[in-house]
Amino acid sequence: MNQDKAREFFSAYYEDALEGGLKQSLETQLKTDATLQADYVAFVETMRDLDALKHEEIEIPIYLSDRIASRLEQVQTKPKFGLPLWTTWMRGAAFAGLAVVAITAALPMFNSGGATANGGFGGPGTADQLLFKVDGSNVVLDYAPTSPKTVIVTSPVTGKELRRFDLNGQRLESPIENSNQKPAVFKVEVVGDKTPSIVVVPGKATTNTKAGDGTVQDLAVSIAGRYHVPVVIEAADVQHHVTWTFGSGDANTAASQALENEGFSVDQRSDGLIKIR
Repeated sequence: MNQDKAREFFSAYYEDALEGGLKQSLETQLKTDATLQADYVAFVETMRDLDALKHEEIEIPIYLSDRIASRLEQVQTKPKFGLPLWTTWMRGAAFAGLAVVAITAALPMFNSGGATANGGFGGPGTADQLLFKVDGSNVVLDYAPTSPKTVIVTSPVTGKELRRFDLNGQRLESPIENSNQKPAVFKVEVVGDKTPSIVVVPGKATTNTKAGDGTVQDLAVSIAGRYHVPVVIEAADVQHHVTWTFGSGDANTAASQALENEGFSVDQRSDGLIKIR
């Protein structure tokens, strides 16, 4: 386990949510790596400082209620196009501070004729298929089931559920935004489907990593970081071990070469999104 990989498990280890084998491996690394020890100590101090904030009393400005009332009045005069639902979550924390990932969902109601999904790998008008599109720096989750379905977003690192969408005659369009410096990883699954989708959203910075080894998911993270493109994995064996060396080619070439003869296929859309199946 290298240092970067070990740091990804700090949050789960701190919350005592790391499985036995990974926990033992991380503890061994912490005992033998002074730099990693210092990083974890800094992480723990940051978490404790944040925990202490919940006990701080914040004085509410006397003018706040007037501003809220004024803002509500402005909003109420605007036309309504649907029912927006907003949520943010803390994905984890790194040595330099906390990394925040936000997901926003809009669930406009459709008529009794059903909903139709637009775009994605299945093409326009594909219902009952989980689709992913690129909108600026976001990956947009687009799903229009023709029957009641539940979509769950979890963290593959901690296994914790981050968001749940219960859909009944509704279309889900959910931009997934990553405000971290490094790529963020999400698992998106429709309850009852066999294979979930792993979505890697690039961060604000790019990396210079040219070679590595690890799982297919690790490869996707490296590609997202180096080439600053989103990656979607729709394969059952995301833990399959591969090695890679990035040359002067593009993201599609890098992924294809790394997965050559490994039983996976790679496609890149015109909007830049890489899909591994």
